[in-house]
Amino acid sequence: MYSKRQTEILATITQGLNLPQHSSQVHVDQTPGYVDSPIEVHDFAVALMGAIGATIAFVGERRGLGAQRVTIDRRHAGLLFNEIAYFFQSGWQFDISAVHTAVNNFYRTRDGRRIFFNGAYQHLRDGLLRYLDCPNEREAIAKSVARFDARALEDDLSALGLCAAILRSPEEWRAHPQGRAIADAPPIELVRQGDAACVPLPAAAARPLERLRVLDFTHVVAGPTIGKLLAEHGADVIHCRNPYLDHILGFDIDTSFGKKTAYLDVRAEADRARAFELVRDCDVFVQGFRWGSLANRGFSPQALWRINPRLIYVEVNAYGFQGPWAERRGWEQLAQAATGLAAAHSAKLDEPALIPAYFNDYGSGCLGVLGVLAALLRRAEEGGRWIVRVSLAKTAELGMRFAANAETPTPIGQDDMNRYLVDQDSPLGLLTRVAPAVQLEKTPPYVDRAGSFPGSSTLDVGWGPDPTAPHAPPHHPTSIFRRGVAHMRGRQIL
Repeated sequence: MYSKRQTEILATITQGLNLPQHSSQVHVDQTPGYVDSPIEVHDFAVALMGAIGATIAFVGERRGLGAQRVTIDRRHAGLLFNEIAYFFQSGWQFDISAVHTAVNNFYRTRDGRRIFFNGAYQHLRDGLLRYLDCPNEREAIAKSVARFDARALEDDLSALGLCAAILRSPEEWRAHPQGRAIADAPPIELVRQGDAACVPLPAAAARPLERLRVLDFTHVVAGPTIGKLLAEHGADVIHCRNPYLDHILGFDIDTSFGKKTAYLDVRAEADRARAFELVRDCDVFVQGFRWGSLANRGFSPQALWRINPRLIYVEVNAYGFQGPWAERRGWEQLAQAATGLAAAHSAKLDEPALIPAYFNDYGSGCLGVLGVLAALLRRAEEGGRWIVRVSLAKTAELGMRFAANAETPTPIGQDDMNRYLVDQDSPLGLLTRVAPAVQLEKTPPYVDRAGSFPGSSTLDVGWGPDPTAPHAPPHHPTSIFRRGVAHMRGRQIL
């Protein structure tokens, strides 16, 4: 069962969703945590995974698959928040060194503040270094940053479409115009905008989310995690991206499990027409680009509802959907810095640091999944057109509400790798990743389509085929550590 603290977190993250009472029981294996932070990462992950599992089980029961028990392992749930660090191709850890480039760090400004930059994408890195007029070396960057006052630097870079955030305290964030603007927004915004006919849940043959069609226009972590977690329970997911935009390959492949991946350029008329054709027959549209940018290309909720009035429209952004920063670009690290989450984590440290986990990215992805499930049930029961919104900043605010962790962390070891990681064959060779954390008794999570390169399905992308019968998961407990073929170049965490 949930601990008292996990129950409190669960109540907070599900506020306003009206998730149903269900017969499924959630069992929590209260294993020790590994994240060293006052932020209650593991209990937050347990509450999220438990809510997702219980709601998916309820959907499956409504679709004729029967009641089933949900099991969450606390240590495993927390591992999901760092899963990119435990992702291997043929025994070799995937490279995400772009995240750890020199410019991605805290630097002291002329007025004594700290500011964090993100240049994980090449064009962002080039823009930052061009503005700072220095090479991508820490000493050179520190010397350059010391010439600027923090507020002017943050505003100037953001106006250029670059990524920077001052390290603020939680109190500063609450007093900031953007903090005030989103203060009353719930962690998951579930907004009904207009009427549409009910879409009943059809009977299922094998899995709780089968025949749920999801069109995924997202990048990096938070947005793609939504489609990936839905795919693990049977959803049909197509991920679309421009072939020439920057990417970080390790993240792209890790979040592609269960998806068809297609190249589309929505500036090209033929590709726009193809995207609208996919929209016509899908249930959920997820977009994770800077708020407003995709709408300007004709993919606003109102435009897509004219094509498909039953569509659930999901938006993921950095700083929320109200206020002066609503359209500002942001990343995990910037949300931690700007909102006070990094300051809360670093309160007893000599130097500011980030939580050693992708708390906002994976957390927001999980919150987005909960929002989709809530909208799916509302659509079935009362009809309507639904928007689901989650943001890294609201997820960070949740973290600051639950910042009393005093547990001594138990570091991840080889036994954990053998227990929590799985191998799956793919066209890229053997892929090893963190196993799905939400375990259902009768319909275990899995994906038949292993991770793949972006664009792999471009020439034959389309919906279906629908599953017709259950089968055993195609993944199995990893053997790469027992065989001694795993290569780790330092575990890549924040």
